[in-house]
Amino acid sequence: MWTGCTGVVGGTPDSPVDPSGSPDAGCVEPTPSGDPDAGEKNDMLAPSRLLRRASLALRGTPPSDEEFTALEAAGDDAAQRAFVDAFVDQTLGQPIFYRTMFEQARDWFNIPLTPLTADAPEYGVQQQRALMRCAAGKAKAGAWKFFRGDDLACDGVKTDGTPVEETALEPWWAPGTTATLVGVAANTATMGTVSVNGTPVPVTCAAAGPEGTCGCGPNAVRCHADFQQYVGFENFLHYSETGQRRMVSEEPARLFAHLAWHDRPVTDLILGTYSVAPTNLQAAYVMQGLAGGAAGLLDDDSWWRPSRFSGAAVDPNHAPDDPLAWREYQVPTRNPFLLAERDYRYDPRTQAGASRGIPAAGMLTSMGFLTGYPRERVRGARALETLACEVLSPPLGQKFNEYRRDPGTEGPCQHCHSRLDPAAIHFKRFAKQGSAFEGYGAKYLMPGVGTAWHWPERWRTGAYPYGGDPFSHWNRWYAPDTKLTPVTEAQAQSNPEAIFLDFLPPEQTLLGQQGDGTVGPLGFAKLIVAAGAFDRCVVRHLHAQVMGRDIDPAREAGYLDEQVARFLAGGRKVRPFVKSLTQSNLFRRGR
Repeated sequence: MWTGCTGVVGGTPDSPVDPSGSPDAGCVEPTPSGDPDAGEKNDMLAPSRLLRRASLALRGTPPSDEEFTALEAAGDDAAQRAFVDAFVDQTLGQPIFYRTMFEQARDWFNIPLTPLTADAPEYGVQQQRALMRCAAGKAKAGAWKFFRGDDLACDGVKTDGTPVEETALEPWWAPGTTATLVGVAANTATMGTVSVNGTPVPVTCAAAGPEGTCGCGPNAVRCHADFQQYVGFENFLHYSETGQRRMVSEEPARLFAHLAWHDRPVTDLILGTYSVAPTNLQAAYVMQGLAGGAAGLLDDDSWWRPSRFSGAAVDPNHAPDDPLAWREYQVPTRNPFLLAERDYRYDPRTQAGASRGIPAAGMLTSMGFLTGYPRERVRGARALETLACEVLSPPLGQKFNEYRRDPGTEGPCQHCHSRLDPAAIHFKRFAKQGSAFEGYGAKYLMPGVGTAWHWPERWRTGAYPYGGDPFSHWNRWYAPDTKLTPVTEAQAQSNPEAIFLDFLPPEQTLLGQQGDGTVGPLGFAKLIVAAGAFDRCVVRHLHAQVMGRDIDPAREAGYLDEQVARFLAGGRKVRPFVKSLTQSNLFRRGR
């Protein structure tokens, strides 16, 4: 297969090559002999082939017959090549370019759907109780009730003969309309009761959510309306383009396409405080914030009322006030435990009190990334492979010390874990507990954060009710005095939450970089950007999209450095870099 280089990049000890100054540095071609009988031919692509290559790179489809006709009508060879240049400029400004970038990123990131922990349609990220309409012929036909646990609501009367609760409100899922809720779902009281071992216990509904006698809250934000015959599948099925489970997995790819379309630096993908999401997906972040105790979110309508978000940047296929638009939003305003602060530091070994959260870090703190990969080491491995182009391959014929308790420093596992664990340490404060029914019931814990995610010290013993996930995982793998958990046994005994330490300590490095103490995934993001690995990885993926091949970082080091320099000079923006690739000599020669 032709790789674009006939020489060895950087030369050999006997024949050094200096590729500097060339837009195609690193790809050395033989110099024409000048002999008219040498049989050399012009290898520049014909305009028609160049048009086809540009169309496939930017749109994923060949040119239309009309475009080929227009190319032929443009005139001579120079005019036809100018036509191709204009075609590139035009395509880069069309919605199809956004779609191409989204599809490329979706394949590149390859983030799986949130996995099941029970039978379908188990999906817990939604954290909202399902509502269904009362059937025709019922006393409350057309009204909304809890799908589970309130069977008499549609009849209009309770078992004691008194009328069921009923309220009319503007629902978050249909702004500007009125929906009627009946039964427990309609309860708007501040206080309610839940059953604990058969005994009613008073609770604050803002903190408890739609449990016991507590309803859906203001504008029914604690619930979601299900319009399908089989409740729960609407947001669960992977082929439902507007279903939340699919949107959760696609959010990182949508964010990459958003950055490309709006000419933002690609580092915002992992360093930014913002992301993109339709209303139904932003609801998941709001629910996570509510689960952590941020009750003020109940009265915030900026995520569902069009007049509040119509000024946000959106994808090119939707209007700014469309609830289905992939629109830009600040993640900390939806979930305050994903912090806006860029240098937040918290050391549970020395600092008293709870952590305030982890800094928002683009796709790395997205619900799709954190739930699609349910363990910290899997998150770290996938982040290294996807965003730093690291290769975690098994060892071949090497000798290792005996494995006892730490895969980061012992046994053959350390071949990968010596890199993997310094990455994984940043992804420890997020875990799923339990299973959900129709989008409600599971909990997503951020251990040691805020006021809600703390437990009695006996959780460290695995005693009931702390014998299952995620407690069993934490107790098994967050062992003190290991590379993943660099705290002493005494520190863990003094403060059990010290094992959630989630920044890279000074004695460790990742890709040759020392951390600055920033906790969570943002600390990881800073490291791979500082190492240059993120920029090189992005350049390689964009090069593969446009040029049709990856860049070999070993054999084509000079060429890769040249492309990275061009990418950085353009502000790390996708569109100008893609255009520069289409203008390169190699692209025009089909190499």
